[in-house]
Amino acid sequence: AVVSTQSTGSTCSVMVQENEWVVDYALKRRNVKLLPLGVDIGKDGFSRINKYRFDSSLSLTKRYYPHTHNMDGFFVAKFQKLSNIVKEPKEVFRSDGESEEEGVGDVME
Repeated sequence: AVVSTQSTGSTCSVMVQENEWVVDYALKRRNVKLLPLGVDIGKDGFSRINKYRFDSSLSLTKRYYPHTHNMDGFFVAKFQKLSNIVKEPKEVFRSDGESEEEGVGDVME
């Protein structure tokens, strides 16, 4: 039996590839969920940006920008681990009929 644990992670980056993509991957491949941070400052993380779509719970993460918050830019997410299960990647089919592993930051066509 695994006791549910919580962990907060942060990066000193505002790049989507280093933040939302990584968190989205964890949500798809590990048995974890995001929790509210419990702070009022900061901008919500992206659940969609340009042509990329992430898990809707990424709005629970926070982004901090130098020009807005008068501090270095960074990103924060709070996870709750639900079990030690590693999820198998889903197989998806592209429009050309070829299959591939479900990607991080899925592109909406």
